[in-house]
Amino acid sequence: MTKMILLSDIRDNLHRDKKRNPIDTDKVKSLVESIGTTGFWKGIYGRVVGEHVEIAFGHNRVDAARAAGLKSIPVEIEKLTDSDMLMRMTRENLRGELVVALEAVSAAVKAFGIGTVEFAQPNPKTRKDAIRYAPSTVPGKPSEASGASHPYTADTLARTLGGVYVKPDGHAQNTVEAALGILEMEERKVKGFSAEILHVKSGAGPDGKYVGSKRVIQIVSEVKQREVKAQERAEKSAEEIRLADEAKRKAQQETKEREAKEQKEHDELLRKQVEALAEENDKAAKRIQKEIKDKAVAAEAKAEADKAKLKALDATLEAKKEAAQEQRKVDEYLPIRKETDRIIHILERRDLEEDLKALSRRPLSLMDRERVWQSIDNLSAWLSSWAAAQFIRTPQLSKTKQRGGRK
Repeated sequence: MTKMILLSDIRDNLHRDKKRNPIDTDKVKSLVESIGTTGFWKGIYGRVVGEHVEIAFGHNRVDAARAAGLKSIPVEIEKLTDSDMLMRMTRENLRGELVVALEAVSAAVKAFGIGTVEFAQPNPKTRKDAIRYAPSTVPGKPSEASGASHPYTADTLARTLGGVYVKPDGHAQNTVEAALGILEMEERKVKGFSAEILHVKSGAGPDGKYVGSKRVIQIVSEVKQREVKAQERAEKSAEEIRLADEAKRKAQQETKEREAKEQKEHDELLRKQVEALAEENDKAAKRIQKEIKDKAVAAEAKAEADKAKLKALDATLEAKKEAAQEQRKVDEYLPIRKETDRIIHILERRDLEEDLKALSRRPLSLMDRERVWQSIDNLSAWLSSWAAAQFIRTPQLSKTKQRGGRK
């Protein structure tokens, strides 16, 4: 049933996430022009929720209607469940953009976790590390709230969403795999993974392109591999520290036991000395006295050796701890280093040089030659001014530059 609904009474789909998938302002502007030419068209579906109408899709069109100054628009009112609202919203993604897939996948996993959407059960032969448990997106981690009652895989999730999210063979498209990877990194709060990965620009300049799904999957894989290696290094360092600490404690225990034994022997010799003196056996007393002195000297030498040994063990233990701390710093800095290498590689790559050489040999018109020159000049100015200024402002670099200037 079609009804004219006041724009002030319209609410977004409960599954809509404008933070992950913001309104396309360019599209809204285009729609405003279309409304001004042909008027607003039908095709928006919604449901009544209390005193408001919640639309299933068409959020760009609703914003365009508001921008165009309309007060009300026609909406097809139907009885739609939460599951219907999710399916209607996700099926509107006709091109399979990753930013839209991220919104749809996030909403579907949450809905499955609370039971408003049903997923097919994973194949019993599915590897355990490929199974997730809603509302979590971390593989192999049952949710504390739902236990293991909501298992799913990228494929079962994709088949539920349908449309552009499923390959012809029934497996999940790369956009679903990439979206799950991003959500997993966010849920685990993984260091070195940017929450704004969708908006990382490609190339040396701000061309406005999104990172593709395959690249996101590769980045997630690299982060996981880096985590595994860092964990292995941390475990190795922890084991080395444990062994060094164990050696230290063993040496301390042995020293304590030896000192107790020496004290016992010393007391026994003193007792014998007293007995010998009591029997006026000077010879035995002198022998015992010499034995006491020799043992005291030996004990003192042994104590000094033990001190040196414990000191060396302490030094080894501290060195292991410092090495582990330095390795942690290296692992934490690694994402920054990799991003630095990536940018430097872009700035230093020479493939553009060959393209420019080839173009310069072509019979360009004066206008096109001027356009190429202007682009090179603009890029050079941008790199030498704004781009370079981002690093000149670094305190240490600024001081180094000043010292170099005084020379």
